[in-house]
Amino acid sequence: MRLEGVPSDSEPRDDARLFVLEVSPQPSVVVLAAPPDWDTRFLARTLQDVARVPVRSFVKVEPRSEAWRDAATLAPVPGSQVAQAVGAAQLVARVGDAAALARFVPHGAVLEWPTARGREGDWYVQPPGASPLAGALAGIAWDSLPPATWVADLAPESSAVAVLSARLARRGASRPVVVVAEREGRRRATIGAGGLYRWAFRGGASAEAYRALVAALADWLLAAGDGKGERFAPVTHEVADGLPLVWRWTGSGAPRDLVVTLAAGSKRRADTLRFDVTGRAELLLPPGVYAYSVQDGPERGLVAVDTYSDEWRPDAPVLRAQEGAPAGRLATTAMRDRWWLFVVAIAAFAAEWAWRRRQGLP
Repeated sequence: MRLEGVPSDSEPRDDARLFVLEVSPQPSVVVLAAPPDWDTRFLARTLQDVARVPVRSFVKVEPRSEAWRDAATLAPVPGSQVAQAVGAAQLVARVGDAAALARFVPHGAVLEWPTARGREGDWYVQPPGASPLAGALAGIAWDSLPPATWVADLAPESSAVAVLSARLARRGASRPVVVVAEREGRRRATIGAGGLYRWAFRGGASAEAYRALVAALADWLLAAGDGKGERFAPVTHEVADGLPLVWRWTGSGAPRDLVVTLAAGSKRRADTLRFDVTGRAELLLPPGVYAYSVQDGPERGLVAVDTYSDEWRPDAPVLRAQEGAPAGRLATTAMRDRWWLFVVAIAAFAAEWAWRRRQGLP
């Protein structure tokens, strides 16, 4: 994006901005609902807002039929097209009957939301414990959220970590309602509660809590890449001039140094990403568009260093003497200074009194 046609441009380096866009024939996030319900509708809408990637939803409205429809247009969609979108998606949210969704095998991260109801009642979600999503869910007033309407029995898994739990009527033992797990570089999250759409439907702090939960799950699931085993990824694909590109470690195990090759046109350079204990690495580069790759890994992508910088400020304003004119202002006059108005009023009252006397009126 470039700004042109500005006369007396004192700083041309801030006229253009670079944005890295990812173009894909398939959506990055796919939502499957069989059958669709209110939780599906609010989940798809919130994912569209917080994931910042293309989202497409497919619904199965006839229980005994294998026909699928586009959730936006309700147009029929062949099952082969749904399977193709699921296979190419980075994140697949499967909501509903597990048997109806079993035929679609995702290759990336998975968000499971089974609708096989367990115990119904008012299940109040408790504050989160230690989990990979605890930081993103901090600051939420959990006691003010509407309760879930039912809780499903989640299958125990050795690598699963409970993110949220709920208690029936705030009493008794708590049961996990949101769990996350990672196995062989693939991440999976499971939601085992219904009626959470009421958080978003109420609005205010409840809507922000629902948005924070969906955003935290989407960020954690998409951080693992597109299922190809990426060990690192850029935090942002473009930075301003003078700022380093920041990379985060997304692979399994402890972060380790990796050699990355950067190509900008015909120029190529090799740099080492040195990750710290928090899994972050910085690389300072001159302005340009770089295609990065790793020789012994699947990591590929595009990053850009903009010529723009917040330090490129325009020149200081200069004050020049000008021939000014007196500012026009509205002059006000009090009613007591306009004596002729009182004369008019007295004359009007006297004329009315004389007319009423002639008419014989009191």
